[in-house]
Amino acid sequence: MNLINKEKFYEVIGSSIVNKRKELGLTQVELANKVGMSRTSIVNIENANQFPPLHILWEISFALETSIVEMLPNNAHDLFVIEPPKPLKDAILKTAKKEELSFDSISKINSFVLGI
Repeated sequence: MNLINKEKFYEVIGSSIVNKRKELGLTQVELANKVGMSRTSIVNIENANQFPPLHILWEISFALETSIVEMLPNNAHDLFVIEPPKPLKDAILKTAKKEELSFDSISKINSFVLGI
């Protein structure tokens, strides 16, 4: 069972890398050279299309003169994957089907019920 949304997690890390890289005035090529990677890999990490292992994140953080912790999400609430209990989920889906609700309406109901 996944407790966090991995894609969102790496989107935050990628955004942190972009911000810090620009703050230091580095290009993607310069950062890639500092960490011994290709520019394409840096682009993919920054865009959350590649999920780098911890040792690569450490190399990037070192090259950006920051810590891994500074690149991690601050607000964990947005990262959690919350599934309603099966009976509740079944009841919502049954009612939604009966009432012919749209996917958007179902999402709003789930958000309201789960308090997210």
